Amino acid sequence: MENKKVNILGTEYTISEKTKEEDKFLKDCDGYCDKTVCKIVVLAKDDDCEIEDFTSHQNKVLRHEIIHAYHFESGIAENFENKQYGFSETLIDWFAIQSPKIFKTFQELGIL
Repeated sequence: MENKKVNILGTEYTISEKTKEEDKFLKDCDGYCDKTVCKIVVLAKDDDCEIEDFTSHQNKVLRHEIIHAYHFESGIAENFENKQYGFSETLIDWFAIQSPKIFKTFQELGIL
């Protein structure tokens, strides 16, 4: 994946793919969104990775991190009551996982 730029509610974010060796923040996760510098980083496939459809997994991680960016840029992230994270990982995951299905329904109905 080459570095990409994406507009999130008027703010440009850079999306990149890195290995755990290139980015220490990927040690314990498959991706992250850093609102302070407007970047999203997803984990590159390691040689020892056992996930068969890594592209599908990586896309899910990227959707998850993009939803975080939307939360950050909309001001919602700071308003969740979650002492550990400050936002709802369950809500982020739900939307990241279900959005392709929701968008498919919208496309089928011609309401996008």
